[in-house]
Amino acid sequence: MIGGFLTLPLAAEDYAGQADLDKAVDLKLDAEGMDDLAKVAELCESALDKGLHEEDQVFAKQLLTSVRYQRAEAMGKGIFEEAQQRKDWKELRDKAVAEVNKGLKYDDSVGMLHFLKARLLLLPEGDRDQAKKSINKAIELLQGTGEPLSKALVVSLVFAEGPDAQIDVLTKAIEAHPNNADAYRLRGLMYLEQEKFQEALADLKVVTEQLAPGDLTSLQAYARAFARLGEFDEAIKAVDQIIQANPNSPIGYLLRAQFKTMAGNLNAAIEDLDQVLVLAPRSVPALLMRASLYVEREDYKSALQDVERALAADTGNMQALLMRATLYAQEGKFAEAIRDLEALQIRNSDNATIALQLATLYQADKRPRKAVEVYDQVLKIEPDNVLALRGKGDALLSYGKHAEAVETYMAALKIQDDEEGGILNNLAWVLATSPKEDVRDGEKALKYAVKACEATDYSQAHILSTLAAAHAEKGDFEEARKWSKKAVEVAGGDEAAAEIREHLKNELDCYDGNEAWREIQNTKEGGKTDTIAGPASKVAEQLKDADQEKPGKKGKKDDKPEMMEPVPDMDPVS
Repeated sequence: MIGGFLTLPLAAEDYAGQADLDKAVDLKLDAEGMDDLAKVAELCESALDKGLHEEDQVFAKQLLTSVRYQRAEAMGKGIFEEAQQRKDWKELRDKAVAEVNKGLKYDDSVGMLHFLKARLLLLPEGDRDQAKKSINKAIELLQGTGEPLSKALVVSLVFAEGPDAQIDVLTKAIEAHPNNADAYRLRGLMYLEQEKFQEALADLKVVTEQLAPGDLTSLQAYARAFARLGEFDEAIKAVDQIIQANPNSPIGYLLRAQFKTMAGNLNAAIEDLDQVLVLAPRSVPALLMRASLYVEREDYKSALQDVERALAADTGNMQALLMRATLYAQEGKFAEAIRDLEALQIRNSDNATIALQLATLYQADKRPRKAVEVYDQVLKIEPDNVLALRGKGDALLSYGKHAEAVETYMAALKIQDDEEGGILNNLAWVLATSPKEDVRDGEKALKYAVKACEATDYSQAHILSTLAAAHAEKGDFEEARKWSKKAVEVAGGDEAAAEIREHLKNELDCYDGNEAWREIQNTKEGGKTDTIAGPASKVAEQLKDADQEKPGKKGKKDDKPEMMEPVPDMDPVS
């Protein structure tokens, strides 16, 4: 009896595990590695199995789950930080998950165990459904814990559907722990992607100035946000921090070159790219960006040298091959340009950009029938591709397929309005000047010619001449002479326009004689272009004498294809 109370002896089974628990505690204090921790866990399990007082049971479970978590976390660290170097990471992940499950078997109320399990299962070839259950359980159990809850919320981001839901999750993570740099960084990047630049700058400023100064990803995004707002000086200041922290890394110089290019400072951009190529001589992005800047300065020789260096480093680089083809085309080396694009098309048969450029080169190389073949390939995949329809129409005109060209132009106009006037002009021209009576239509020609002039503010000589031709086809030669004279006037008197001006004067002479203009060409595949053009009566005689029609296109445009300017990726790559 103690203090007047009768005590009853404890049953042996109530404390049989006490010795194992005591050993576990002693071993935990001196534990030096994973094996010792495993023995601590085993002793705790043995103690629980043998029997403990209620309070000791709680303590044993806490110690057991703590040790299991320590072991699983250590295994997980080896996976998360060294996954690319470890061939056995999947096996290690399975062991870590098993360790977590052993802990949860005795106490499933430990939020950090559920959190760790979710992270492990989210790795490749993991159980995503179970990971979602685990992270939701972790968030439920970690309420009020601050940093742990915040980290769990960030991990749960992968299950949030849609940008708004993701932003909401990250906002909750920041509210739970205002010093979570990852949450601010991710939210800033999402705002940047949504083009909410001010919000992006606010979040990224917190990271770069307070939570993680020098963080490369955040500084790059911070700079991009300023650049997207047109604040290039601020963007460059942010990149300067990257360069100061990493003076021997090409990434900062490459990014700064991009922003200097956007600001129009090409010479300074080239200087930065020179530095990139000192640090990384085979940097394809730097070589291609510098080549594009050389093109801007019309230094095509230097541009081609950089493109050749890029191809030496990456023989199949699509952007480099496209640029080289463009440079060859600029020099009139169409065969070489076509060779590059044909090689690209073989490997990228569904790429419309390559096909369209290839078709343009066939047309420039006086191979319009081959161009039509390629345009048709594009239109099989993309029936509403207006560029392909426009190109096909132009090519058809150049070998006399006037009716087919009209049909093609009309199809393009049904898809979208022609704001630049090119399709309208060529359509109006063939409707007004075709020697084929079943093609000509003065009313429609005038309608489309007026629209083309309106689209170009009545400022382009060859489009004004189309308006004159349309009036002539309707028999209104007074209006035809008016607009034909205006076309000659707009063409100017410089030497470069001499050929066009002479052509326009011939048209005016035709209208002075109260005759409509007719024109047809026949481009022989890979050869010369024969043109029959002039007053309607003379063209009719010429066609009658030739006993055949010779197809074509209005010959007032430069034969060189438009330069296709490859744009370097915004993400710097060393």
